Amino acid sequence: MEHISNDILTVTISPLGAEMQSLKLRRSERELLWQGDEAFWHGRSPILFPAVGGAWNKTWHIGGQAHTMPKHGFVREKTWQAEVLSPQSVVFSYQDKGEDRAAFPWDYTVKVTYAVEANTVRVTLRVENHSDETMYFQMGGHPGFVLPDFDEDEPICGYLKLEGEPKSVLRAADQGCTLPERFDYPVDEDGFVPLSKATFINEALIFDGGQITGGVICDKQKRPIVRVQSGAPVWLFWSPQGQHAPFVCAEPWYGLCDPIGYEGDVSGRPYINSLTAGGVWEGEYTIEVLID
Repeated sequence: MEHISNDILTVTISPLGAEMQSLKLRRSERELLWQGDEAFWHGRSPILFPAVGGAWNKTWHIGGQAHTMPKHGFVREKTWQAEVLSPQSVVFSYQDKGEDRAAFPWDYTVKVTYAVEANTVRVTLRVENHSDETMYFQMGGHPGFVLPDFDEDEPICGYLKLEGEPKSVLRAADQGCTLPERFDYPVDEDGFVPLSKATFINEALIFDGGQITGGVICDKQKRPIVRVQSGAPVWLFWSPQGQHAPFVCAEPWYGLCDPIGYEGDVSGRPYINSLTAGGVWEGEYTIEVLID
């Protein structure tokens, strides 16, 4: 494990998947990150690459060839190399070794830098294309946050305040791929989205088209806990479907799962990123802690 900290926050990251394992307030040692539980979801904050969400029939079509691509890609299951830059920052890198060419036929390096800045964790995502042709990929974050006053006997266990200009959501159905229709999302008279089993009855709330710039996760009294912000074009807010769970994920995605029935080339996948030979791409998201 690698640890970075300042006077306010302490962050722990695992080399496995370059996944953040803990985000604590240093003074009180209060844990903000979901700690994983197989009864709900074993993850904590996986990095998604080279795919986000599901592909129709688990297949990417690349230059007329079919490639089997697992949901959310495969780097979350790889061991990354860590380089500590300072007590407040660390960069993890994963260099393609060729073993996944059946899924992803390009030579690449992916890097994730974690840095603590006052009450904020900055997560910078970087992709380098080492191949001699254009590479197509998606990337995203998937941090989960504890709902501190969760009560299994109360239907609402927290609230979400959306930032940006949210209008409607997409809905995932067969194989985790999206329906063509758009849907309303639940919101109360104060403009808060209740976090409940009913809100996630159709799994994630999927905001595409740059509707969202961030989201503030709040407790049952609507007091803010953390704010997640990003310029990613797609956002998901997720809690396990059909379960009353004590956490919620705020997921900035540079990409989106396939529409139902999509069998076109990978270059036509929603919000796909293209990177020319020798090119570099960067994205980021931040987690701002709003409690003492």
